Amino acid sequence: MRRRVTDGGNSVDPTDRTAVRDHLERFSGSGTVTETDDGTLRADFSGRTHVAVAPDGTLDTGMPLHSFAGTPERLVFDHDSGELRAELDGESVYVFRRP
Repeated sequence: MRRRVTDGGNSVDPTDRTAVRDHLERFSGSGTVTETDDGTLRADFSGRTHVAVAPDGTLDTGMPLHSFAGTPERLVFDHDSGELRAELDGESVYVFRRP
């Protein structure tokens, strides 16, 4: 059995707007990220599934069976695995898997 090995992801400061936008675009697909009036960057997937990062670094996600709202120290985008991890104190506190 072969298993895909990933690079572990790219760590991003959630208040770094340029990096967050670039990685959200790569994570969700080109042209899928919008910016709201308050500066929140939002990537919408199918249905009610979304990832939103506010200018202060607050992360809000929505999936049909779970969601997350909080302010992580860093976001880790693992594009190969289709995962976005919210980390605090070096530990993953939430994992969003790209639908």
